[in-house]
Amino acid sequence: MNPMTRREILQVAGGAGLAFAAQVSQAASKKKVVIGGGGIAGLCCAYELTRRGHEVTVLEASGRVGGHVKTVRDELADGLYVDAGAEQFTKPGYELYWGYVREFNLPYMQDHRREHMMRRIGERLYSEEQLADKRVLADLGFNQREINYLSQHEWWELSGLYLDKYADSFGDEYEPFGAGLDNLDNVTLAKLVEQDGASGATIRFAGGGGSALQAVWHAAILKRRGVPSWPTQVFRLIGGNSRLPETFAARLGDRVKLGCPITGIQHGESGVTVEYREFRESKQISADYLVCCMSAVMLRQLPITPALPDNKRWAVSNVPYYSATRPVFQSRSKFWREQGTSINIEFSKPDLEHVWSMADDVETGRGLVVGTARPGTKAESALSAFREVYPQSKDTIEHAMVIDWSRDPWCMACETTSYKPGELKQFWPALVKPHGRIHFAGAYCDNLNWGQEAATRSANRVAKAIDESTG
Repeated sequence: MNPMTRREILQVAGGAGLAFAAQVSQAASKKKVVIGGGGIAGLCCAYELTRRGHEVTVLEASGRVGGHVKTVRDELADGLYVDAGAEQFTKPGYELYWGYVREFNLPYMQDHRREHMMRRIGERLYSEEQLADKRVLADLGFNQREINYLSQHEWWELSGLYLDKYADSFGDEYEPFGAGLDNLDNVTLAKLVEQDGASGATIRFAGGGGSALQAVWHAAILKRRGVPSWPTQVFRLIGGNSRLPETFAARLGDRVKLGCPITGIQHGESGVTVEYREFRESKQISADYLVCCMSAVMLRQLPITPALPDNKRWAVSNVPYYSATRPVFQSRSKFWREQGTSINIEFSKPDLEHVWSMADDVETGRGLVVGTARPGTKAESALSAFREVYPQSKDTIEHAMVIDWSRDPWCMACETTSYKPGELKQFWPALVKPHGRIHFAGAYCDNLNWGQEAATRSANRVAKAIDESTG
Protein backbone atom coordinates (compact mmCIF):
# COMPACT_ATOMS: atom_id res chain seq x y z
CA MET A 1 0.00 0.00 0.00
CA ASN A 2 1.74 3.15 -1.22
CA PRO A 3 1.51 6.56 0.48
CA MET A 4 -0.83 9.13 -1.02
CA THR A 5 0.73 11.73 -3.27
CA ARG A 6 -0.23 15.39 -2.87
CA ARG A 7 -2.25 15.14 -6.12
CA GLU A 8 -4.15 12.10 -4.80
CA ILE A 9 -4.85 13.86 -1.52
CA LEU A 10 -6.39 16.82 -3.34
CA GLN A 11 -8.40 14.51 -5.61
CA VAL A 12 -9.80 12.64 -2.63
CA ALA A 13 -10.61 15.91 -0.93
CA GLY A 14 -12.40 17.19 -4.02
CA GLY A 15 -14.46 14.05 -4.37
CA ALA A 16 -15.29 13.93 -0.70
CA GLY A 17 -15.79 17.68 -0.31
CA LEU A 18 -19.59 17.76 -0.56
CA ALA A 19 -20.03 14.70 1.64
CA PHE A 20 -17.67 16.12 4.22
CA ALA A 21 -19.34 19.54 4.16
CA ALA A 22 -22.69 17.88 4.73
CA GLN A 23 -21.38 16.37 7.93
CA VAL A 24 -20.04 19.66 9.27
CA SER A 25 -22.17 21.13 12.04
CA GLN A 26 -23.03 24.79 11.61
CA ALA A 27 -21.44 26.58 14.54
CA ALA A 28 -23.35 29.48 16.05
CA SER A 29 -20.27 31.66 15.53
CA LYS A 30 -17.98 30.70 12.68
CA LYS A 31 -14.36 31.39 13.56
CA LYS A 32 -11.29 31.78 11.40
CA VAL A 33 -8.36 29.76 12.74
CA VAL A 34 -4.74 29.42 11.62
CA ILE A 35 -2.98 26.20 12.59
CA GLY A 36 0.80 26.41 12.79
CA GLY A 37 2.21 22.96 11.97
CA GLY A 38 0.89 20.09 9.86
CA GLY A 39 1.89 17.23 12.12
CA ILE A 40 -0.73 14.92 13.55
CA ALA A 41 -1.76 17.45 16.24
CA GLY A 42 -2.24 20.29 13.76
CA LEU A 43 -4.11 18.16 11.23
CA CYS A 44 -6.31 16.59 13.90
CA CYS A 45 -7.15 19.99 15.39
CA ALA A 46 -7.90 21.41 11.93
CA TYR A 47 -10.13 18.43 11.11
CA GLU A 48 -12.11 18.81 14.34
CA LEU A 49 -12.55 22.56 13.84
CA THR A 50 -13.54 22.17 10.21
CA ARG A 51 -16.26 19.65 10.89
CA ARG A 52 -17.61 22.04 13.53
CA GLY A 53 -18.03 24.62 10.79
CA HIS A 54 -14.99 26.85 11.32
CA GLU A 55 -12.67 28.25 8.64
CA VAL A 56 -9.19 26.74 9.00
CA THR A 57 -5.81 27.21 7.33
CA VAL A 58 -2.91 24.90 8.18
CA LEU A 59 0.59 26.30 7.58
CA GLU A 60 3.18 23.53 7.38
CA ALA A 61 6.83 24.53 7.06
CA SER A 62 8.06 21.38 5.32
CA GLY A 63 6.98 19.83 2.03
CA ARG A 64 4.95 17.03 3.60
CA VAL A 65 2.38 16.46 6.32
CA GLY A 66 2.83 14.30 9.40
CA GLY A 67 5.76 15.76 11.34
CA HIS A 68 7.23 12.86 13.30
CA VAL A 69 4.73 10.49 11.74
CA LYS A 70 6.77 9.63 8.67
CA THR A 71 6.87 6.45 6.59
CA VAL A 72 10.00 5.91 4.48
CA ARG A 73 10.39 3.60 1.47
CA ASP A 74 13.42 5.06 -0.28
CA GLU A 75 16.36 2.68 -0.66
CA LEU A 76 14.31 -0.36 0.43
CA ALA A 77 13.46 -3.35 -1.77
CA ASP A 78 10.30 -5.37 -2.41
CA GLY A 79 7.90 -2.73 -1.08
CA LEU A 80 9.43 -2.73 2.40
CA TYR A 81 8.87 0.41 4.48
CA VAL A 82 9.82 1.80 7.86
CA ASP A 83 8.01 4.15 10.20
CA ALA A 84 10.83 6.58 10.84
CA GLY A 85 9.18 8.32 13.78
CA ALA A 86 5.97 7.38 15.58
CA GLU A 87 6.00 3.61 15.13
CA GLN A 88 3.08 2.36 17.22
CA PHE A 89 -0.17 2.87 19.08
CA THR A 90 -1.44 0.72 21.91
CA LYS A 91 -4.46 -1.05 23.32
CA PRO A 92 -5.49 -0.05 25.92
CA GLY A 93 -4.63 3.60 25.43
CA TYR A 94 -4.85 5.88 22.38
CA GLU A 95 -8.64 6.00 22.57
CA LEU A 96 -9.02 9.08 20.36
CA TYR A 97 -6.48 7.72 17.90
CA TRP A 98 -8.40 4.43 17.68
CA GLY A 99 -11.54 6.46 16.99
CA TYR A 100 -9.97 7.96 13.87
CA VAL A 101 -8.64 4.57 12.74
CA ARG A 102 -12.20 3.24 12.84
CA GLU A 103 -13.80 6.39 11.39
CA PHE A 104 -11.49 6.34 8.36
CA ASN A 105 -11.51 2.54 8.14
CA LEU A 106 -7.70 2.39 8.17
CA PRO A 107 -6.25 -1.14 8.10
CA TYR A 108 -4.06 -2.00 11.07
CA MET A 109 -2.18 -4.95 12.49
CA GLN A 110 -0.75 -6.00 15.81
CA ASP A 111 2.99 -5.53 16.07
CA HIS A 112 4.74 -8.16 18.20
CA ARG A 113 7.81 -6.03 18.88
CA ARG A 114 7.37 -6.17 22.67
CA GLU A 115 6.96 -9.91 22.96
CA HIS A 116 9.75 -12.37 23.81
CA MET A 117 12.03 -9.50 24.70
CA MET A 118 15.77 -9.97 25.13
CA ARG A 119 17.53 -7.40 27.32
CA ARG A 120 21.24 -6.73 27.48
CA ILE A 121 22.45 -6.12 31.03
CA GLY A 122 26.18 -5.76 31.43
CA GLU A 123 27.69 -8.03 28.80
CA ARG A 124 24.87 -10.60 28.75
CA LEU A 125 21.50 -10.97 27.07
CA TYR A 126 18.61 -12.08 29.30
CA SER A 127 15.26 -13.49 28.25
CA GLU A 128 11.97 -12.61 29.95
CA GLU A 129 12.02 -16.00 31.68
CA GLN A 130 15.51 -15.39 33.06
CA LEU A 131 14.50 -11.97 34.40
CA ALA A 132 11.75 -13.65 36.42
CA ASP A 133 14.17 -16.21 37.90
CA LYS A 134 14.92 -15.46 41.55
CA ARG A 135 18.53 -16.60 41.29
CA VAL A 136 19.18 -14.37 38.29
CA LEU A 137 17.52 -11.43 40.02
CA ALA A 138 19.63 -11.95 43.13
CA ASP A 139 22.79 -12.00 41.03
CA LEU A 140 21.74 -8.70 39.47
CA GLY A 141 21.61 -7.11 42.93
CA PHE A 142 17.87 -6.84 43.70
CA ASN A 143 16.72 -7.10 47.30
CA GLN A 144 14.33 -9.83 48.46
CA ARG A 145 11.23 -7.64 48.22
CA GLU A 146 12.06 -6.76 44.62
CA ILE A 147 12.94 -10.36 43.78
CA ASN A 148 9.58 -11.57 45.02
CA TYR A 149 7.82 -8.82 43.05
CA LEU A 150 9.65 -9.44 39.78
CA SER A 151 9.13 -13.18 40.01
CA GLN A 152 5.38 -12.45 39.82
CA HIS A 153 5.39 -9.36 37.57
CA GLU A 154 6.88 -8.32 34.25
CA TRP A 155 10.29 -6.65 34.19
CA TRP A 156 8.80 -3.37 32.99
CA GLU A 157 6.47 -3.26 36.00
CA LEU A 158 9.37 -2.81 38.44
CA SER A 159 8.70 0.87 39.13
CA GLY A 160 5.15 -0.03 40.16
CA LEU A 161 6.50 -1.66 43.31
CA TYR A 162 7.39 1.81 44.57
CA LEU A 163 4.98 4.11 42.70
CA ASP A 164 1.62 2.31 42.75
CA LYS A 165 0.88 3.41 46.30
CA TYR A 166 0.67 7.03 45.15
CA ALA A 167 -1.61 6.42 42.19
CA ASP A 168 -4.96 6.99 43.92
CA SER A 169 -3.87 10.33 45.42
CA PHE A 170 -4.79 12.33 42.30
CA GLY A 171 -8.44 13.23 41.84
CA ASP A 172 -7.92 14.94 38.48
CA GLU A 173 -5.42 13.57 35.97
CA TYR A 174 -4.77 17.08 34.68
CA GLU A 175 -3.88 18.43 38.13
CA PRO A 176 -0.64 17.11 39.66
CA PHE A 177 -0.64 19.56 42.57
CA GLY A 178 -2.76 19.68 45.70
CA ALA A 179 -2.79 15.92 46.25
CA GLY A 180 -0.51 16.13 49.28
CA LEU A 181 2.55 15.14 47.23
CA ASP A 182 3.83 18.52 46.07
CA ASN A 183 7.08 18.01 47.98
CA LEU A 184 7.96 15.18 45.59
CA ASP A 185 8.68 17.76 42.90
CA ASN A 186 11.82 18.67 44.84
CA VAL A 187 13.46 15.22 44.69
CA THR A 188 14.47 12.89 41.89
CA LEU A 189 12.70 9.64 41.17
CA ALA A 190 15.92 7.81 42.08
CA LYS A 191 15.98 9.52 45.48
CA LEU A 192 12.33 8.70 46.12
CA VAL A 193 12.71 4.96 45.53
CA GLU A 194 16.00 4.95 47.44
CA GLN A 195 14.24 6.48 50.45
CA ASP A 196 11.67 3.68 50.20
CA GLY A 197 14.36 1.01 50.45
CA ALA A 198 15.08 0.31 46.78
CA SER A 199 18.23 -1.60 45.92
CA GLY A 200 20.99 -0.19 43.76
CA ALA A 201 19.72 -2.40 40.94
CA THR A 202 16.24 -0.87 41.06
CA ILE A 203 17.67 2.64 41.24
CA ARG A 204 19.73 1.82 38.15
CA PHE A 205 16.90 0.25 36.12
CA ALA A 206 13.80 2.11 37.35
CA GLY A 207 15.10 5.32 38.88
CA GLY A 208 15.93 8.53 37.11
CA GLY A 209 17.05 12.08 37.58
CA GLY A 210 13.71 13.70 36.80
CA SER A 211 11.05 15.07 39.14
CA ALA A 212 9.61 12.33 41.36
CA LEU A 213 6.24 14.09 41.34
CA GLN A 214 6.12 13.99 37.54
CA ALA A 215 6.92 10.25 37.57
CA VAL A 216 4.29 9.52 40.24
CA TRP A 217 1.72 11.66 38.43
CA HIS A 218 2.34 9.88 35.11
CA ALA A 219 2.02 6.48 36.79
CA ALA A 220 -1.29 7.62 38.29
CA ILE A 221 -2.59 8.78 34.89
CA LEU A 222 -1.85 5.39 33.35
CA LYS A 223 -3.51 3.53 36.22
CA ARG A 224 -6.56 5.78 35.95
CA ARG A 225 -6.82 4.97 32.21
CA GLY A 226 -6.14 1.28 32.76
CA VAL A 227 -2.97 1.40 30.65
CA PRO A 228 0.22 -0.49 31.57
CA SER A 229 3.38 1.58 31.98
CA TRP A 230 4.86 -0.36 29.05
CA PRO A 231 2.00 -1.78 26.97
CA THR A 232 2.85 -5.02 25.20
CA GLN A 233 -0.17 -4.91 22.89
CA VAL A 234 1.04 -2.46 20.27
CA PHE A 235 -0.32 -1.85 16.78
CA ARG A 236 0.55 0.01 13.61
CA LEU A 237 -1.24 0.95 10.41
CA ILE A 238 -0.71 -1.40 7.50
CA GLY A 239 1.28 0.47 4.89
CA GLY A 240 2.73 2.88 7.45
CA ASN A 241 1.47 5.14 10.22
CA SER A 242 1.64 8.13 7.87
CA ARG A 243 -1.72 6.90 6.55
CA LEU A 244 -3.55 8.79 9.32
CA PRO A 245 -2.03 12.27 8.78
CA GLU A 246 -2.38 11.72 5.04
CA THR A 247 -6.06 10.94 5.54
CA PHE A 248 -6.57 14.03 7.69
CA ALA A 249 -4.88 16.06 4.93
CA ALA A 250 -7.13 14.47 2.30
CA ARG A 251 -10.22 15.55 4.23
CA LEU A 252 -8.83 19.06 4.66
CA GLY A 253 -7.78 19.48 1.03
CA ASP A 254 -6.39 22.88 0.07
CA ARG A 255 -6.82 24.13 3.62
CA VAL A 256 -3.34 22.63 4.12
CA LYS A 257 -0.52 24.79 2.74
CA LEU A 258 2.87 23.05 2.48
CA GLY A 259 6.24 24.80 2.36
CA CYS A 260 4.87 27.71 4.40
CA PRO A 261 6.99 28.31 7.51
CA ILE A 262 5.65 30.83 10.01
CA THR A 263 8.06 33.73 10.52
CA GLY A 264 6.23 35.91 13.04
CA ILE A 265 3.11 36.24 15.18
CA GLN A 266 1.21 39.36 16.19
CA HIS A 267 -1.78 39.10 18.49
CA GLY A 268 -4.27 41.29 20.30
CA GLU A 269 -7.65 41.21 22.00
CA SER A 270 -9.59 40.71 18.77
CA GLY A 271 -7.39 38.36 16.76
CA VAL A 272 -4.00 37.34 15.41
CA THR A 273 -1.90 38.08 12.36
CA VAL A 274 0.53 35.39 11.24
CA GLU A 275 3.46 36.14 8.98
CA TYR A 276 4.80 33.29 6.83
CA ARG A 277 6.73 32.49 3.68
CA GLU A 278 5.31 30.80 0.62
CA PHE A 279 7.60 30.15 -2.35
CA ARG A 280 10.08 32.65 -0.80
CA GLU A 281 7.40 35.35 -0.77
CA SER A 282 6.47 36.95 2.55
CA LYS A 283 2.76 36.82 3.29
CA GLN A 284 0.31 37.49 6.11
CA ILE A 285 -2.93 35.92 7.22
CA SER A 286 -5.27 37.26 9.87
CA ALA A 287 -7.59 35.12 11.96
CA ASP A 288 -9.59 34.99 15.15
CA TYR A 289 -7.28 32.36 16.68
CA LEU A 290 -3.89 30.75 16.18
CA VAL A 291 -3.11 27.20 17.30
CA CYS A 292 0.62 26.55 17.65
CA CYS A 293 1.18 22.87 16.85
CA MET A 294 4.88 22.97 16.04
CA SER A 295 7.39 21.69 18.60
CA ALA A 296 8.44 24.02 21.40
CA VAL A 297 11.92 24.07 19.81
CA MET A 298 10.46 25.73 16.71
CA LEU A 299 7.95 27.88 18.60
CA ARG A 300 10.57 29.50 20.80
CA GLN A 301 12.43 30.75 17.73
CA LEU A 302 9.48 32.80 16.49
CA PRO A 303 9.09 36.52 17.25
CA ILE A 304 5.75 37.02 19.04
CA THR A 305 4.35 40.53 19.49
CA PRO A 306 3.51 41.37 22.19
CA ALA A 307 5.71 38.83 23.96
CA LEU A 308 4.13 35.95 25.82
CA PRO A 309 3.96 36.28 29.64
CA ASP A 310 7.21 35.46 31.45
CA ASN A 311 5.96 32.13 32.83
CA LYS A 312 4.69 31.00 29.43
CA ARG A 313 7.85 32.11 27.68
CA TRP A 314 10.02 30.27 30.24
CA ALA A 315 8.00 27.07 29.83
CA VAL A 316 8.19 27.12 26.02
CA SER A 317 11.90 27.98 26.10
CA ASN A 318 12.87 25.16 28.44
CA VAL A 319 10.91 22.10 27.28
CA PRO A 320 13.48 19.26 27.40
CA TYR A 321 13.56 17.14 24.25
CA TYR A 322 15.59 14.25 22.97
CA SER A 323 16.42 13.51 19.36
CA ALA A 324 17.15 10.12 17.84
CA THR A 325 18.38 8.16 14.87
CA ARG A 326 16.44 5.29 13.30
CA PRO A 327 18.84 2.55 12.11
CA VAL A 328 17.38 0.32 9.37
CA PHE A 329 18.83 -3.06 8.33
CA GLN A 330 17.46 -4.81 5.25
CA SER A 331 18.28 -8.52 5.12
CA ARG A 332 18.03 -11.20 2.43
CA SER A 333 16.02 -13.37 4.83
CA LYS A 334 14.26 -13.24 8.17
CA PHE A 335 17.33 -14.90 9.66
CA TRP A 336 16.20 -14.63 13.29
CA ARG A 337 13.21 -16.86 12.53
CA GLU A 338 15.41 -19.39 10.79
CA GLN A 339 17.68 -19.43 13.84
CA GLY A 340 14.81 -19.63 16.35
CA THR A 341 15.79 -16.44 18.17
CA SER A 342 13.93 -13.25 19.08
CA ILE A 343 14.75 -10.06 17.22
CA ASN A 344 13.12 -7.92 19.93
CA ILE A 345 16.29 -6.89 21.74
CA GLU A 346 17.23 -4.05 24.08
CA PHE A 347 20.92 -3.46 23.41
CA SER A 348 21.42 -0.50 25.76
CA LYS A 349 24.28 0.77 23.60
CA PRO A 350 24.48 4.38 22.38
CA ASP A 351 24.83 3.30 18.75
CA LEU A 352 21.93 0.87 19.01
CA GLU A 353 19.48 1.07 21.89
CA HIS A 354 17.00 -1.57 20.78
CA VAL A 355 15.75 -3.34 17.64
CA TRP A 356 12.68 -5.14 16.32
CA SER A 357 11.28 -6.20 12.94
CA MET A 358 8.95 -4.11 10.79
CA ALA A 359 6.90 -4.41 7.59
CA ASP A 360 6.03 -8.06 8.27
CA ASP A 361 2.86 -7.46 6.26
CA VAL A 362 4.90 -7.14 3.05
CA GLU A 363 4.97 -10.38 1.08
CA THR A 364 8.68 -10.94 0.64
CA GLY A 365 11.32 -13.30 1.90
CA ARG A 366 13.45 -10.33 2.88
CA GLY A 367 13.51 -9.02 6.43
CA LEU A 368 13.63 -5.54 7.92
CA VAL A 369 15.20 -4.85 11.31
CA VAL A 370 14.78 -1.33 12.69
CA GLY A 371 15.81 0.34 15.92
CA THR A 372 16.73 3.52 17.75
CA ALA A 373 20.11 5.10 18.45
CA ARG A 374 21.59 8.37 19.63
CA PRO A 375 21.61 11.37 17.25
CA GLY A 376 24.40 11.31 14.70
CA THR A 377 24.83 7.53 14.69
CA LYS A 378 26.14 6.24 11.37
CA ALA A 379 24.77 3.15 9.64
CA GLU A 380 28.12 1.36 9.91
CA SER A 381 28.42 1.86 13.68
CA ALA A 382 24.80 0.79 14.29
CA LEU A 383 25.35 -2.37 12.26
CA SER A 384 28.60 -3.05 14.10
CA ALA A 385 26.77 -2.73 17.44
CA PHE A 386 24.10 -5.13 16.22
CA ARG A 387 26.60 -7.76 15.19
CA GLU A 388 28.50 -7.38 18.44
CA VAL A 389 25.46 -8.23 20.56
CA TYR A 390 23.17 -10.35 18.37
CA PRO A 391 23.13 -13.84 19.90
CA GLN A 392 23.85 -15.67 16.65
CA SER A 393 26.98 -15.14 14.60
CA LYS A 394 25.24 -15.23 11.22
CA ASP A 395 22.91 -12.70 9.69
CA THR A 396 21.93 -11.91 6.12
CA ILE A 397 21.92 -8.11 6.31
CA GLU A 398 22.55 -6.70 2.84
CA HIS A 399 21.87 -3.00 3.36
CA ALA A 400 22.09 -0.62 6.31
CA MET A 401 20.94 2.99 6.49
CA VAL A 402 19.89 5.51 9.14
CA ILE A 403 17.21 8.20 9.40
CA ASP A 404 18.64 10.91 11.65
CA TRP A 405 15.97 13.21 13.05
CA SER A 406 18.57 15.63 14.41
CA ARG A 407 19.29 16.61 10.79
CA ASP A 408 15.67 17.43 9.98
CA PRO A 409 15.33 21.23 9.81
CA TRP A 410 11.72 21.20 11.06
CA CYS A 411 11.45 18.06 13.20
CA MET A 412 14.80 17.66 14.93
CA ALA A 413 13.17 17.41 18.37
CA CYS A 414 11.46 14.10 19.15
CA GLU A 415 9.52 13.53 22.37
CA THR A 416 10.07 15.34 25.64
CA THR A 417 12.09 13.98 28.54
CA SER A 418 11.52 14.27 32.30
CA TYR A 419 11.52 17.66 33.99
CA LYS A 420 14.25 18.41 36.51
CA PRO A 421 13.32 18.45 40.20
CA GLY A 422 11.49 21.66 41.08
CA GLU A 423 10.47 22.40 37.47
CA LEU A 424 7.09 20.68 37.15
CA LYS A 425 5.44 23.64 38.86
CA GLN A 426 7.08 25.92 36.30
CA PHE A 427 5.93 23.86 33.32
CA TRP A 428 2.46 22.95 34.51
CA PRO A 429 -0.04 24.30 33.67
CA ALA A 430 1.80 27.21 32.00
CA LEU A 431 2.88 25.05 29.08
CA VAL A 432 -0.62 24.01 27.99
CA LYS A 433 -2.64 27.11 28.87
CA PRO A 434 -3.75 29.38 26.01
CA HIS A 435 -2.72 33.01 26.03
CA GLY A 436 -5.37 35.30 24.64
CA ARG A 437 -6.04 34.26 21.05
CA ILE A 438 -3.14 31.79 20.91
CA HIS A 439 -3.65 28.13 21.79
CA PHE A 440 -1.08 25.34 22.00
CA ALA A 441 -1.27 21.66 21.02
CA GLY A 442 1.12 18.83 20.28
CA ALA A 443 2.79 15.90 21.99
CA TYR A 444 4.44 18.21 24.55
CA CYS A 445 1.12 19.91 25.39
CA ASP A 446 -0.63 17.15 27.28
CA ASN A 447 -0.36 15.58 30.70
CA LEU A 448 1.27 12.45 29.29
CA ASN A 449 3.74 12.91 26.45
CA TRP A 450 2.86 9.71 24.57
CA GLY A 451 3.41 10.86 20.99
CA GLN A 452 0.30 10.45 18.86
CA GLU A 453 -1.86 9.89 21.94
CA ALA A 454 -0.85 13.23 23.45
CA ALA A 455 -1.07 14.95 20.06
CA THR A 456 -4.66 13.89 19.38
CA ARG A 457 -5.75 14.59 22.97
CA SER A 458 -4.33 18.10 22.99
CA ALA A 459 -5.73 18.75 19.50
CA ASN A 460 -9.23 17.78 20.57
CA ARG A 461 -8.96 19.84 23.76
CA VAL A 462 -8.01 22.97 21.81
CA ALA A 463 -10.64 22.43 19.10
CA LYS A 464 -13.33 22.14 21.76
CA ALA A 465 -12.13 25.26 23.57
CA ILE A 466 -12.13 27.37 20.40
CA ASP A 467 -15.50 26.02 19.26
CA GLU A 468 -17.06 26.88 22.61
CA SER A 469 -15.44 30.32 22.95
CA THR A 470 -17.71 33.32 22.71
CA GLY A 471 -15.14 35.78 21.39
